[in-house]
Amino acid sequence: MTRKSLKFLHLADLHLGREFSGGRLKLPYEKARKRVREQRNILAMAVEQAREAAVDIILIAGDLWEESRLAQDTVAFVMDTLGAAGVPVVISPGNHDYHAPGSHYSDEITEITIKRRWPDNVFIVRDYDFTHFQPPGLEGVVITGIAYHSNQPNGKRRFGVELKPPEADIRICVVHGSRDDHLPAGKMITMPFSDAELLAQPFDYIALGHYHRGSMIRDEKGMVRAAYPGSACALAVDETGPHGCIIGTVHPGGVHPSEIALKPLDTRRIHRLMVDVSGLQHIEAVEAKISEELKLNKVGSQDMALVELTGTYPGGGRMEFAEPFINESCFHLQIDCSSVRPEWDIDDGGVGQPLTTEGIFRERMKRMIEEALGRNDTSEAARLQNALYYGLDALHNKPITPR
Repeated sequence: MTRKSLKFLHLADLHLGREFSGGRLKLPYEKARKRVREQRNILAMAVEQAREAAVDIILIAGDLWEESRLAQDTVAFVMDTLGAAGVPVVISPGNHDYHAPGSHYSDEITEITIKRRWPDNVFIVRDYDFTHFQPPGLEGVVITGIAYHSNQPNGKRRFGVELKPPEADIRICVVHGSRDDHLPAGKMITMPFSDAELLAQPFDYIALGHYHRGSMIRDEKGMVRAAYPGSACALAVDETGPHGCIIGTVHPGGVHPSEIALKPLDTRRIHRLMVDVSGLQHIEAVEAKISEELKLNKVGSQDMALVELTGTYPGGGRMEFAEPFINESCFHLQIDCSSVRPEWDIDDGGVGQPLTTEGIFRERMKRMIEEALGRNDTSEAARLQNALYYGLDALHNKPITPR
């Protein structure tokens, strides 16, 4: 039998067990709990999508959960959900859901903790070097994967040498790793690779995980040979846009661009907006401008938004927003006023006499700021400018708040 195609669902970076109460969005307790339940439901939705699309296999490219924060209830839920998929499920553990003797990818551990072993249709890659296998019932298909053993940086270039999976009609690799030249700020480098190294490998499709923003890697013929689906659930303020899984059909030689697409699963989106409040004189005007920006950026009632205010405003960042405005604009609205400056004109001498206390203070601080800028020390200049604003607040007997 010669297999001409394989339909797959590709999921990664769900991070079950992640807490939602921290970070810049600052979700309150009840909303954070709701997001935890929604996050779990995304896995169930992915399996339902697999059924509806009649896929042949589900590929999970790491960080399905966070081992360090994992509850036994979550393991049981994952087992039940994936066990009911009706197709083979391949999990290649990443740095957060690493496989180790004491982790929950071990049947010995799950037998102790929840008195169960992993379902027969779930195939967990447990080797720390590339291993190859043929999923039962999928003739002509070979899967290659590799497991992490800890949540530590790993700079070894595993794709630097040619891998040699067994001959098959369709060969797929499932791996968690870092794509060169695309590393997000603050992201740990682990199992790095270049596009050239990846495309030189004898795989028709490489299911990637680790980066939380989706992307596709194409060969010289335009065929998709590898892809990141991004995080299945929006986890942090910089994870804007839709989040879900990839559904595609791979043929010998790759995936045609018309046969692969992101299927959104997260019903909420995160938006990050910058709003300049310069020239506004009262809080109602600020709320009106924020509302206008929310509308322009199509922030839905079920979405989350971080609004970062900039510019100048009377009294600086001391603003109190009406509760109905905060609670009714969308599912969660967080407003960051820390960058708003008081309406001080630092070029104005204040009383028009340079020998007054305020005039001398302004001139000395302006000179220090100019000297810092002359050294290209923008951080020091920003600190000095804040000191100038603090001083002017104090001289005019205004409340002082951290900037």
